[in-house]
Amino acid sequence: MNVLVQQSNLEALLQRHVKMAAEIKNLDTDLQMLVYENYNKFISATDTIKRMKTNIVGMEANMEQLLSKITSVQSRSDTVNTSLFDKRENIEKLHRTRNLLRKVQFIYDLPTRLNKCIKTEAYADAVRFFTGAKPIFEAYGDTSFHDCKKASEEAIDLVTQHLKTKLYSDSEPIESRAEAVVLLKQLNFPVDSLKSNLLEKLEDCLLNFQKEPTQASIGDISKTFRAYLIIFPDSEKRLIELAQALFSNRYETVRENLRKRIPSTDLLAMLRSLWEDATAIDEVIPEAALPAFSLETTRDIIRQHIATAFLHLQSEISDVLTRTPSTSNGKLEESQLQTAMETSKVKVLQGCIDLLQEFHHLIDGNTELLVKLRDLVIDWVQEGFQDFFQKLDGHFHMLSGRSKSPSQEMESVQIDKVPTALVLMLAQLCVFIEQTAIPKVTEYINMKTQKISKLLNKRFTTPVWIKHKEPREVNMFVDLLLLEFNGVVSEVKQVLPGLIRRHRHSDSTGSTTSSRSNPMREDMLNRSNTHRARSQFLENHLAKLFEQKMEIFTKVEYTQESVISAVLKLCLKSLQEFVRLQTFNRSGFQQIQLDMEFLKTSLKEFVDDEAAISFLLKEVNNAAHERCLDPIPLEPPILDKLISAKLAKIKEQSPNMQ
Repeated sequence: MNVLVQQSNLEALLQRHVKMAAEIKNLDTDLQMLVYENYNKFISATDTIKRMKTNIVGMEANMEQLLSKITSVQSRSDTVNTSLFDKRENIEKLHRTRNLLRKVQFIYDLPTRLNKCIKTEAYADAVRFFTGAKPIFEAYGDTSFHDCKKASEEAIDLVTQHLKTKLYSDSEPIESRAEAVVLLKQLNFPVDSLKSNLLEKLEDCLLNFQKEPTQASIGDISKTFRAYLIIFPDSEKRLIELAQALFSNRYETVRENLRKRIPSTDLLAMLRSLWEDATAIDEVIPEAALPAFSLETTRDIIRQHIATAFLHLQSEISDVLTRTPSTSNGKLEESQLQTAMETSKVKVLQGCIDLLQEFHHLIDGNTELLVKLRDLVIDWVQEGFQDFFQKLDGHFHMLSGRSKSPSQEMESVQIDKVPTALVLMLAQLCVFIEQTAIPKVTEYINMKTQKISKLLNKRFTTPVWIKHKEPREVNMFVDLLLLEFNGVVSEVKQVLPGLIRRHRHSDSTGSTTSSRSNPMREDMLNRSNTHRARSQFLENHLAKLFEQKMEIFTKVEYTQESVISAVLKLCLKSLQEFVRLQTFNRSGFQQIQLDMEFLKTSLKEFVDDEAAISFLLKEVNNAAHERCLDPIPLEPPILDKLISAKLAKIKEQSPNMQ
């Protein structure tokens, strides 16, 4: 306070006084409010203290009376204990004598008890009785209890024989045999000497299971492995070898069945059964890694099955062609060649359809095995068809006497011995296969376009465009659309020939309209939004009248550029039609404008035909303009800012993705 008085002038001291007075007043007010709020609590506490004082008044006298009574009880208890001490000692002594006599009686009755257990086959009780009496026999067996010890040992020897018999009996359940081994161990019998014999029996059991699986279940085998692990913990390595050998032989049996051309349903049933069995055994012996082995083997078997199916189809087609009638000995009957031609076509087309239906069973299911192999099976079927048509082409050349590869020169037929009718049939059959049996690239384009169109349809039918909010960023569906386009590019690059040109712009922000930020241009565009929207609508329609007609959908070629361009054009055309089915408010139209402007920048990296892509994007904007109730577009600076923010966000995410 002294420092404040010395360093401050009168005005500062007055301000400090006013401030302190206000603080004091606030504190008084707070204290008063605190008292008001806790008044009931203070009254309740006062009443409680008064009641406590009233209740404590006679408590001291009661406590003294209670202490005197407890002292009296304690003295009388000491008197009773003193008077009964001698009798208690005598009772405890008699009780110990009685327990000793019971033990002696148990020893004398032990042979009889053991014989009763043998008759009732209660071997666990017999072992328990004998092991309980064994310490007494070791201490007094040569003196007082010599006869009892001898009779008990004879009985327990008989029990041991019965347990060994049960252990070797195949009719006994595995639980009983495991119990027998545990009891023999309690009798200190050397059960390790029995391990080799039991493992041999297990091998014989597994062999019988391979030959006649119906005689036993995998559950019994699993219980057997579990019991052996309990009985012989050190036999785990041998059990793993037996389990792996069991499934190796069973899978080898499946491989042998493949030579008989079994249906896919039967093969799948066998493989599914083996997978379930391997999973059951894996719960007992996980170290054997049977599921991994089964998955690897199943993969090889299914691949072999697919290859074998294509070889059989090729052989069937070859048999049909080799039975083609010859014209060397005379004229052919009417329509004979036509019938042979139709038979060949049916064999090729129906054979491919039957194979697809056959292979469909291999991926039709939700089991764990099928889910893990579904993608691989699809790839193998695709590779199989490619290899099948290549081999079929080579076989056609061989039948016509013109080998395509030097390795087939020895197998090719001499030209003068080749039936001319066969060559004509092969030529027509090749045309049929190319036009009908082999899927065309247009089918791929249609499938991809339909898939992306479903995405676009969901995007434009889900929101209520008439109530759309003001656009803040490029919509998420644009990212999904670009992701689908990237997938198309990745697939096409791996299959079709040709290089895709990548356009790179010097503008680091990605903006294609840098002139929009020009102040002079902004001054020119600072007209009313309504007037500008109407003039733009009129300008677009006038421009259409004088625009040169642009050919959008050209012939699709087997090149990367052509296929990707066709997919993009069809998708953008679908987008235009979806837009025409909606009604937009101003914000909805501006969202479409923003999305299309961003796509205009991004899609230039996919195709060379920028003019067609720009034209289609412009058509989408025009369609939204026509379907908008208040078609006021976004200001160019705002549009640039939103697109730049989206590109910057993508640029930030790219390093994280890598």
